[in-house]
Amino acid sequence: MWQSALGRLSSKVSPQNFDMWLRPIECVGQEGSVLHLRAPNSYVRLWFESNYLETVLDEIRAATGVPYRVELSVDAGDARRVDPAPMVSAEAAASAAVEAQAATTSSTPTEDEALSKFPPEASTLNPRYTFETFVAGPSNQLAFAASQAAANAYPPKYNPVFICGGVGLGKTHLLHAIGRAQLGLRPGSRIVYISSERFMNEYVNAIRSGKMHEFRTRYREGIDVLLVDDVQFLAGKDGTQDEFFHTFNALHDSHKQIVLTADRKPHEISDIADRLRTRFAWGLLADIEPPELEVRIAILRKKAAVEAIHMPDDVALFIASSIKSNVRELEGALIRLAAYASLSKRNIDLAFAQETLGGALARPREHITVDAVIKAVASYYGVKALDLKSPRRHRSVAGPRAVAMYLSRQHTKDSYPDLGRAFGGKHHTTVISAVEKIAERLKDDPGLRGEIHAIEATLLR
Repeated sequence: MWQSALGRLSSKVSPQNFDMWLRPIECVGQEGSVLHLRAPNSYVRLWFESNYLETVLDEIRAATGVPYRVELSVDAGDARRVDPAPMVSAEAAASAAVEAQAATTSSTPTEDEALSKFPPEASTLNPRYTFETFVAGPSNQLAFAASQAAANAYPPKYNPVFICGGVGLGKTHLLHAIGRAQLGLRPGSRIVYISSERFMNEYVNAIRSGKMHEFRTRYREGIDVLLVDDVQFLAGKDGTQDEFFHTFNALHDSHKQIVLTADRKPHEISDIADRLRTRFAWGLLADIEPPELEVRIAILRKKAAVEAIHMPDDVALFIASSIKSNVRELEGALIRLAAYASLSKRNIDLAFAQETLGGALARPREHITVDAVIKAVASYYGVKALDLKSPRRHRSVAGPRAVAMYLSRQHTKDSYPDLGRAFGGKHHTTVISAVEKIAERLKDDPGLRGEIHAIEATLLR
């Protein structure tokens, strides 16, 4: 009966989710209308109960007409346990309380739900960020090779892999590529990609809601690969640092791959515990420098191919020679050029590129401010700039505000906390959520891409 129910469910659930959450559940006995099921560990049990139990019971009821109940246990031989004393230390709790106070007023709506329903699956990985779409060169060769090693080696050869470099040089791209490659090689792998700020926010919510057991089970038992972006934002967050320290140890001791990124080397991150900084340097440190001219040209060509943009060689050389700082600005210039060409119904050639981008390329990035972005977005959508900084949540304001937050993140050097303050004192997690949602929509929404390109064209005149 149990196997028949699983067979029917296999056609209704993705193969990855079936192998991860349903196949491991065993039926170990039956007493009347009670089925005794067993999960391999507490994490699978929690996820199965939260997401699949009712569906399974419905399938069995439809097939037999009997309203069965389930008693679900955990394999007694499971050695992967949460810490023996899952209480939060007084010092960590006090620090977390301070962090919680900062996060209280603007937690994103889905964070509490995420505490109980946490899907470590490919949905958080950008399909565009793969090793095949990454352009490697002397400036990033070590980071590229280290990332491939992290994706292919099991158990880990280097742990952790710590990738450091400036903004827009490809660190996030490599994290996603590692995750996607791992899933391709080992489809049942449980991959978690998360920013350090989101980790902090989930930790704070776990403290607040009394769900530290679930939080620790999730991060210390329920994953095979942990990919953490921008760990420099752990600085000054003592409670979160303490929790991340123990999470790091649990995963490292279990030979689970850990990959971290930051905008500086571990010893350069101030206001972070020495014991954490030391662990960051345990494995392989891979630095990324700004790309060389040849690599910048190759990046432009690959981006043009992906976006179906016709770009002559002299145009690629002009842009690559003008922008030397990072990949994000390089690709942004190409997208803006294509937007101008489309809007003005002109072909892209060197004269057009010099006419269109010459002034913008000559100016430093610092000339773009958050206020300039807000003004450009407000003008485009026909709303008031003040409304974008207000707490109003009406759709006519919320959408443009999210776009403004996204563009501010792309075109200024302001941190997430700085952006939160610029948008009327919002918490940085609100900005992170908005930026991520817009980035996700841009993958499949050409209309939104056109709107953002048009705003960028105005912003960078």
